[in-house]
Amino acid sequence: MTPTVYLAGAVAGATRAEANDWRDELIPELAWHGIAGVSPLRCEPPAPGADRYELDYPDPMFGTARAISSKNMYDVRRCDFLLVRLPDADTVRPSYGSICELAWARMLDKPTILVTRNEYLRRHPVIGACASWVLDDLDAAIDVLVGVLRVYRRKPETGGMSR
Repeated sequence: MTPTVYLAGAVAGATRAEANDWRDELIPELAWHGIAGVSPLRCEPPAPGADRYELDYPDPMFGTARAISSKNMYDVRRCDFLLVRLPDADTVRPSYGSICELAWARMLDKPTILVTRNEYLRRHPVIGACASWVLDDLDAAIDVLVGVLRVYRRKPETGGMSR
């Protein structure tokens, strides 16, 4: 079975690019290592004509608060790992939904990676208690995910194990 990583991070108020670009780059990188990245935006487009994801998107299937939180909780329950990317600057509004997802993952005993350079978030006692790893960038997060989740295979030429 393919290991999965839920990719939590800012959505509300973000542009399409801000919300999707890092996920769109990370998903193929993870797939190359045999790991599936799960985007919370896979079925949540911005409102027609909008350039940002807004809190009041009226889509009854995927845009209501209950629909969004139910789908995201479903994803957190099913994933093997949670990666949370939070803003680096104190001037950027934090992703409240991502903080909830981090707490859900902790309650479900899922391993988590928090990626941020924001010192306040890095030192926050509750956020820190929920994060298994606190890292500076996505490259370091990929190294941890690959190290923990990559499937072990037998090397045909030696019969030994490899990662």
